[in-house]
Amino acid sequence: MSTRFRVAGETISRLGDLEWFKLSVSRHPDLGHLQVPYVGWRFAEPSSSKLQVVEDAVRTTPTQVDWRVDTSRRNWLLAPARILGDGAHPAASPAFAERVETATRDQGFCAQAWDDLDAIIRRLGELTTARENPHEG
Repeated sequence: MSTRFRVAGETISRLGDLEWFKLSVSRHPDLGHLQVPYVGWRFAEPSSSKLQVVEDAVRTTPTQVDWRVDTSRRNWLLAPARILGDGAHPAASPAFAERVETATRDQGFCAQAWDDLDAIIRRLGELTTARENPHEG
């Protein structure tokens, strides 16, 4: 388990119990190139307040690429907008894998997106700490 996986999972789980969690692998295990980052999870009890904290983290983090939270399915997904596309159930779209493959060819994009994801997770940690300790800070 990578440090990034552990930190992201622990940070998101501070919002509520997780039934499932996935973080894409940063580098291709055989070829070594950067992969496109995304985080997927499922809360035992999803809520609009949990979504609001995640969206606030995305909105208030300075990023190099655009990010979105997709909650159209049971598993929520935080990913660069470039791989989500438009329409209902963007991650379930047949074009999702194609968009990921195309984006992976842009290694500059992948590097920027990994930096962004780390920053979003740090910001989410700050927001969850503030939520847990409203009188501090």
